[in-house]
Amino acid sequence: MAQQRMGRIQWGDLQFGPGSRYHVTAVNGLDDMPEIRAEDINRPDQHGDYTGPDTTGPRVIQLGLGLRADSPDELRDLTLALRAATQPQRQSAPLQFLDQDTLVYGKVRQRNIPYDAENLWSTGTAALELYCADPYLYSLDERIASTTAYSPAAGRTYPLSYAGVTELINSVLNPSAELDVSNIVAYSSAGTAPTIAQATPGFGARFGVDTNLVTWTASGTGGARYTLGTSYAAGTAVRASAYVYLPSLTGVSAVNLMFFNGATLLSSVAATTPPAATWTRIEGNYTVAAAQIVTHIGVRLTTTAATTMHLDGVMASTGTTTQPYVDGDQMGCIWDSTPHASTSRRIAGTDRVYGDAGTSGRLTAINLGASPAYPVLRLDGPVANPSIEQVTTGGGITLDGTLQAGEFLVIDTRTRAVLLMGSSPRRSWVRAGSLWPLLMPGENEIAYRGTALPGAPGQTSQLTVTWRDTSL
Repeated sequence: MAQQRMGRIQWGDLQFGPGSRYHVTAVNGLDDMPEIRAEDINRPDQHGDYTGPDTTGPRVIQLGLGLRADSPDELRDLTLALRAATQPQRQSAPLQFLDQDTLVYGKVRQRNIPYDAENLWSTGTAALELYCADPYLYSLDERIASTTAYSPAAGRTYPLSYAGVTELINSVLNPSAELDVSNIVAYSSAGTAPTIAQATPGFGARFGVDTNLVTWTASGTGGARYTLGTSYAAGTAVRASAYVYLPSLTGVSAVNLMFFNGATLLSSVAATTPPAATWTRIEGNYTVAAAQIVTHIGVRLTTTAATTMHLDGVMASTGTTTQPYVDGDQMGCIWDSTPHASTSRRIAGTDRVYGDAGTSGRLTAINLGASPAYPVLRLDGPVANPSIEQVTTGGGITLDGTLQAGEFLVIDTRTRAVLLMGSSPRRSWVRAGSLWPLLMPGENEIAYRGTALPGAPGQTSQLTVTWRDTSL
């Protein structure tokens, strides 16, 4: 919940404020209005001006810090860490005001860490100035809403049948490290072994409030091994997944899922390098080989430098398809025994809700900020000539193109980038006369339409809208 007191501030791997060695003594420019760029012109031969729309320039935020150490040497360490974290930047980076639910993107343009020989022992001061080319204030959490397309050509049949949801068991005993890190052990196959600890991160856990923090003090290959409450016999297809948060990618070459019999590694799959500073779900399958048994799963990282990795929402189940994360704290799920120390399951026949007939193809996006928000739109095929209409304001965008099954298109309404599969430009698909949709403060109704491809019995294309509450 947002609060008036400044609280914690996160910049990269450093946290300022309560619980840290960097006390926040002053913040300027966060709640101030940036400089106005007025479009006023004189009225010839009359008093006054003709006035146009007011827009703002960049935002400048100044932070005052007090460094508190237990010795002069520790104070020097704090100074060097602050200096390393505030180097010149190519791109803006997030500055998070964790207790005020506010995020800005900025670059450090000024850093002042004075040396006071008369008073210096274990305390010091620092001042930072950040230049925010984008002056908007955003909420920390991204909001997401989605809908399938409505196609007049294909139509939809109501009422839709309801068959319920099949039971699904998560065999991981301590999947989100909410109470402790029991049933989780460090694993190493090369180099320095990491340490395992329960953490309450400032950027927020993926589920609950805590994560499993895996820490390397030097290079190494290893991670964490999770105990399963159900062993998987030979011939069983096992689906494993975990949510991974890497504060930094320095030295990181790959992240893998692993399958074990006790401490013996049987297989590693799903090699990938997730992006930094965001929760990413990695998934992989393993069919247990003859004469083998799977009793543990794990997550392995290969690093050439000291680093950390947060793990949350670890899951193991039978099958080969993606499933929503399950633990006993989730809606429609239960613990089979002791919470966070037993297997958990999704109860059959839950977790499916149908809206009123005729609502297909529409969603409501609520911007709790005071300024228009620029949404990111993702369209998943199959669909031809899709269109997104901002019903509330009358804006909308129509695309002259086709997405096959498995293809998707990402539209960033701020930069006006249109990228097929997230990388190939398709700006030419935007039909002339389109008005790029914005999410105004309050409720916004979005309609999604498209034409079903030949041979498709219904419209399965989906629109996903992602945004942050936005203010100035």
